[in-house]
Amino acid sequence: MRFQSLEVLDKMRQLYQLPRTRERFDKYLYMLQGDVKKDIILPIAAFNPMGKELALQQLEQLIACDAEGKVQHIVAQINPKIPYLENRTIQVAINLVDDVEGAWSNFYDTDYKSKFEIDALLKRNFCTPLFWTSEPISEAMVAQRIQEYIYRTIFWVENGKPQTLQELFKQEVYVKTNGSNERTALNDEAICLMKSYYEKNLESMDYLFNLNYFYGDEGSKDLNYKAYGMIKNGGFEYAKYIANTRREAYNTQF
Repeated sequence: MRFQSLEVLDKMRQLYQLPRTRERFDKYLYMLQGDVKKDIILPIAAFNPMGKELALQQLEQLIACDAEGKVQHIVAQINPKIPYLENRTIQVAINLVDDVEGAWSNFYDTDYKSKFEIDALLKRNFCTPLFWTSEPISEAMVAQRIQEYIYRTIFWVENGKPQTLQELFKQEVYVKTNGSNERTALNDEAICLMKSYYEKNLESMDYLFNLNYFYGDEGSKDLNYKAYGMIKNGGFEYAKYIANTRREAYNTQF
């Protein structure tokens, strides 16, 4: 298995420079599915085809910080480290989600699915790191985001689809273990809380609970879902804590 950069940003910039008419939408569909329209040929499904000025500005920021150049650099670093698993090439294409003016793109639901429900993409040998019109863009953040999505894909290929809370959490610990050494934002009390919820719900396959575990009550309430008393981004922060604890234990041994 190898990863390969697939450049789409300049194509999308050209699309966003067109008037917001039916012609633009039809061109987007052609880019997405081609003439036959039986399957996705270019992984740009997360883009808002009728994105306004904000989407174009954010796209320009991604291009300005050489996001696709970073994909090439990261892929070149990761490919030699991947054990031979399958004879396949997975194409990495950056996607921009319009969670400000794209009415159908809720951040929490879309982000969750982009990390934990990538069956359709992986089947087509695509990996699509997501960026958002609502977030500030920096070179460091772009590099980290790309790397994390690639490692999620590796986890899926090696382990299959994660379904229980335990498996979803293992994925994120794996991602953080292979990513940057950033510290958790959780204090000791919060760590104990996230550990307790995790240990009591290892086998949970409940989408509502699992989303709440990772994104907190803020995410659940934004979707009008049940809230369980979780901390904002608690599951992801707890995964950082576990990854760092294991890394420190390993470094202490040597």
